[in-house]
Amino acid sequence: MNVSGVIHQLISLFLMMFAGYIVARAGIVTPEFRKRLSTFTLNSAAPCIILSSVLESESSSGAMLGAAGMGVVFYLLMIAFAALIVRVLRIPTEQRNLDQMMLIFTNVGFMGIPVVQSIYGPDGVALLSMFILMFNLFFFSYGVLLISGGLKLNLKVLLNACIFSALLGLLFGVTGWRLPGPVESTLASIGSMNTPLAMMVIGASVAHSDIRKALTNMRMYRVCLLSMFLMPVLILMVVRFLPIDPMLAGICVLLAAMPIAGNCGMVSDIYTPDDMTASHSVMVSTLMSGLSLPLICTLISIAL
Repeated sequence: MNVSGVIHQLISLFLMMFAGYIVARAGIVTPEFRKRLSTFTLNSAAPCIILSSVLESESSSGAMLGAAGMGVVFYLLMIAFAALIVRVLRIPTEQRNLDQMMLIFTNVGFMGIPVVQSIYGPDGVALLSMFILMFNLFFFSYGVLLISGGLKLNLKVLLNACIFSALLGLLFGVTGWRLPGPVESTLASIGSMNTPLAMMVIGASVAHSDIRKALTNMRMYRVCLLSMFLMPVLILMVVRFLPIDPMLAGICVLLAAMPIAGNCGMVSDIYTPDDMTASHSVMVSTLMSGLSLPLICTLISIAL
């Protein structure tokens, strides 16, 4: 494992969040503007990075289709484990939906890509692109329904830019179709804004919240520990017995061990703006990943 590469990504994430924190504390980003920026990012940069990640992949259609299928299995397992954990631990009902969302959805893009690349190389990144697609399909359907408290399937929630681009990306990944060069270049350029915008929004959310109160919030630490240690171990216990390539199994475990996704903080900022647990959990889990990821990688090398 390229530890220095992982540390570099962690530092980059924190610097982006810190930049968002500074501009918010300076009054440049107000709470109202922050919420609009969250909506803007989720409906512009995020859809572009989804398509771009697939178009840049060079894996065969068969391998991509297999990874897509495993991506579905992976998220179904994550959903099942998260639902079981919040009930076994008797998490208060009003906290269960947000906690489940943070347990299920990890930072598979910005953190996932460099970590997978450092261990499995370009082939691993190609397979990872299908997991990124499945992340978006599940996050912007099941995840949004969780945080919005929807009891019924709401087509208005499901018909959004990220779902549409994820479906297009799956089509391109399986068929091998391409878009004109200028179009792909434009998608990559706009998509490159996704991570810095998402991290700056999270930093601004922290600036607009009571940090001292957050650091004494035991709920945040509980979610981070469950997400970064228990969830990957549970996934490992399942995938090691599945008839799949060890690299694909290892990718599943690594993704389960990633920090909590920045999108959780942004979506929470839209639907539950008074609850800063998600934004604080993203920050703390990213810090904790400096310790947890090397441990999980060691476990993977032993068990798979």
